[in-house]
Amino acid sequence: MAKRGRPLSSEWVDSNTAAAELGIQPRQLRKLRKENFFRLGMHYRIISKPGADKPRYVWHVDRCAAALEIPQEER
Repeated sequence: MAKRGRPLSSEWVDSNTAAAELGIQPRQLRKLRKENFFRLGMHYRIISKPGADKPRYVWHVDRCAAALEIPQEER
């Protein structure tokens, strides 16, 4: 369950929605992606057209939440 007590979405959602449901800031979500904490295809997808100037991402909130629940020493 999300930090705010709402049930998590099992659908792919945009970055702002995912961050809100996870109880984190969008910049923290981006940082975790850049640090390879989240895996492409598993936790997020790129939905922008190939060669786009700015990639657009969608997130699987349930999978992201499960990854965030793993204790840091086990990651």
